[in-house]
Amino acid sequence: MASSNSFQPNAAPGRAGNAPATPVEGQPPPPSGGQEAQPAPFGGGAFSFLILALPLLLIFVMTRSQKKKQQQIESNLKVGDRVVTQAGLLGKITDISPNSARVKLEIAPGVNVQILKSVIQGHDPGEVAAADAKVADAAKDKKS
Repeated sequence: MASSNSFQPNAAPGRAGNAPATPVEGQPPPPSGGQEAQPAPFGGGAFSFLILALPLLLIFVMTRSQKKKQQQIESNLKVGDRVVTQAGLLGKITDISPNSARVKLEIAPGVNVQILKSVIQGHDPGEVAAADAKVADAAKDKKS
């Protein structure tokens, strides 16, 4: 036969019907009413603000420098330049309208496409290497 107390939770100090807990000798009494303010770990609010603000600042600085670089690339484009796009297309610029965000790019003889200036990553690295090789050959010829 089970007793009626087996299903009851153990009595906790401070519950109705129980005597208040008496402090054990050698231990300080529990704080009464108001609790003492403890310092927040890692400096509190200022540290939390830095944790959130630094990544946002880094993102802002990086995107700003990328925008400047892209604007410089777009402003230096001229007809006849061989360029590479973000998609990897290589071609020669055949038409640029200064007020438009588009350029005409010849990707094969007789195949012209319109693309946005913003997708141009820069000059064709193969052509730059070939131009550098021609300059180096010309310098060697002058030395001989």
